[in-house]
Amino acid sequence: MELVLAEAMPASCSEHGLPAVDSRACTVNSSGPRSELPTLRGFLRSMPPSRQIPAEARVRFQCPACEYCLAGIRRDRWIAVLSLLFVPLTLAAIIITKQLELEQFYLPLAFAVVPGCLPIALVTAMLAWSRSGYFADVWMNATADRLIVSAHPDFVAAVERNRADTR
Repeated sequence: MELVLAEAMPASCSEHGLPAVDSRACTVNSSGPRSELPTLRGFLRSMPPSRQIPAEARVRFQCPACEYCLAGIRRDRWIAVLSLLFVPLTLAAIIITKQLELEQFYLPLAFAVVPGCLPIALVTAMLAWSRSGYFADVWMNATADRLIVSAHPDFVAAVERNRADTR
């Protein structure tokens, strides 16, 4: 089901209630009651194709974002990039230690690769990147016909002002 916004978004951030400095394209897919922020549990649960839950509702809109939101997006993307960079840097360190025949570093670097870079750094990068596109706490109501947005009181007040102006 494709939902449309019934009213225009005010020029304030829904998360912090501050004036918006930018507007970001946002798509919210809800797979039923208790849709939630991307987590490791949700990521692992959706991996096998037989377990993927199709979206029951989708909303596309321009989401106003304040400086704090934009800084959070930049922070999460940096975490993702640095996590991915950890993999080739560790492999380069292994090659350098092999060339220099520094045998005392073989075992620590092997532990850095297997439990460190491959599963942990890659999952951290995927989660951080998916979180960077997250804007608001949104979930579907019990009848699956509306999305409920948890918003800052200043954002709610701005929505009420917009509603009063249009009446």
